[in-house]
Amino acid sequence: MPTNPILIRSLVASLALAVSLPEATAASLAYSQVELQARTNLLVNDNGWNLPPGSSFNSISASINNEGTVAFPVQIVPINGSQSNTGVGLWVGAHGAGGIVALHEPPVDGISDRTSINAGGEVAYYTYEDGSSYRLRRYDPGTMLSVIVNTLPLTPTSFSGHVINDAGVIGYRAGLGSGYGLASTGAGSSLLHIVDSNVQPGPYAFIYTPAMNANRLIACKVSIGDFSHNEIRSFASDGSYTALAVDAATDPTSPYRRFDNGLAYNSAGQLAVVLNLDAGNVRAIYRLTPNGGTVDAVEIARVEATGTIRDIESFAPAMNAAGLVVFRARDANGQALYAGDGKTLVRVIGKEDPVTTDLGPARIGQHIDDPSSWPIFSGAPGVNDNGDIAFIGALHPDGDTQVEWGSGVFVAYAGGDPIFSDGFDGP
Repeated sequence: MPTNPILIRSLVASLALAVSLPEATAASLAYSQVELQARTNLLVNDNGWNLPPGSSFNSISASINNEGTVAFPVQIVPINGSQSNTGVGLWVGAHGAGGIVALHEPPVDGISDRTSINAGGEVAYYTYEDGSSYRLRRYDPGTMLSVIVNTLPLTPTSFSGHVINDAGVIGYRAGLGSGYGLASTGAGSSLLHIVDSNVQPGPYAFIYTPAMNANRLIACKVSIGDFSHNEIRSFASDGSYTALAVDAATDPTSPYRRFDNGLAYNSAGQLAVVLNLDAGNVRAIYRLTPNGGTVDAVEIARVEATGTIRDIESFAPAMNAAGLVVFRARDANGQALYAGDGKTLVRVIGKEDPVTTDLGPARIGQHIDDPSSWPIFSGAPGVNDNGDIAFIGALHPDGDTQVEWGSGVFVAYAGGDPIFSDGFDGP
């Protein structure tokens, strides 16, 4: 596999915006350097890059830690070069060098659509067989092995919303027979934070996709009593909770009409969520910060018919320790990634923006005559505490929408040239 990093310079005019965020958020958010990590394409078109030829991923999300190490799942990986014998794999690497570090062969035939990577480079993900036999896994960069995580005494039938914190604790939503629970495993224990009413009688009609922070607190949207009354709560391992937001059906004085199902939760206890405001049903993204007995709400962005943000897509946002929120949106030009802290909003990259790939100059976009309704991004973005953003984007050659160059996993760096492990620091 090629190991030479490729530095990609995005020439998006909108990134020339002057950005001045508080030092605690990011030193700079001039996303002028975008780097390809790996690329997949149909084998009839080309072999892809930094992946075994014939490898494929679809609708996935990548994660990134503060060292710039990226992890993502690969749903089809040829075994020993065979296109008729494939497994699933985990890709880990940094600065344009990396590869499949864990290959799971049949009967394993499925892998989670997202990963979570911590500061030490440990990666949490899961695999399954024919839609069952789910196994939570942890990849250890020290041993270079992927092991099945022992969740006993819990025996979940499925996993979702998995997050691994820097202590190696993995938080997740556990399938428990006909219902769900919030659980965490690590530091010598597996703890069940809460369960829904399908598991045992209680207030929670449904538990949505969670996120966990450094303090083993798990936050998520929960339906209380019925599906029409929803709250955002943070749960400790003993089941105690802090309510961060409620909808207007629950509390008529609430400014929130509804919440999206996914969210982000950082080590400072802040939560980022896409929601609809009750006034006018306006779609927006907010950062919520507990402050004693109250919650400080900061609007990151809102949808305006003639404004910068024309729509906020239904994918969970990402947020770093400084409260920088990254999300998928649509602007006047189409789909784009944005980053904001409540004071400044920056367009990171979007439809038809130029990048450089292993094949040469390319554009982020679909290879079809009318790409307006086709998605150009995959899954949710990831962000680290430096403000660097991992994302997956569709590609076509610069100036030619009739040729497919597949999809690439990229990192957009928050100002300054990245420092590569082999000493290469850009042209």
